[in-house]
Amino acid sequence: MHANSIQNPKKTHGAVPAILWGGLIVGVLDLGYAIVAYGLKGVKPIEIPQAIASGLLGMKSFTGGASTAALGVVLHFFIAFSAAAVYYLASRKLTFMVRRAVACGLL
Repeated sequence: MHANSIQNPKKTHGAVPAILWGGLIVGVLDLGYAIVAYGLKGVKPIEIPQAIASGLLGMKSFTGGASTAALGVVLHFFIAFSAAAVYYLASRKLTFMVRRAVACGLL
């Protein structure tokens, strides 16, 4: 077995998978939390992404039905993937963000 054939366990797999997985995880957990938390206060699940879309459309987002809810979900995940990209880029210079990824990610 050649030394080159042994993979380095600390080898990074690149920006794209890290950003995609990070954005997907944070997007799903955050939206799920919002739906549950506000659902306990009587807010309908469709109103959560509509509230996100209201950042662009204003109050008419709440009368747009599934279309504005879909826009809200797209915007939500755009924000989540953007946050993951910023975290990834910052972690290239601030290496403690990789060494303490869970703590830094939660913060």
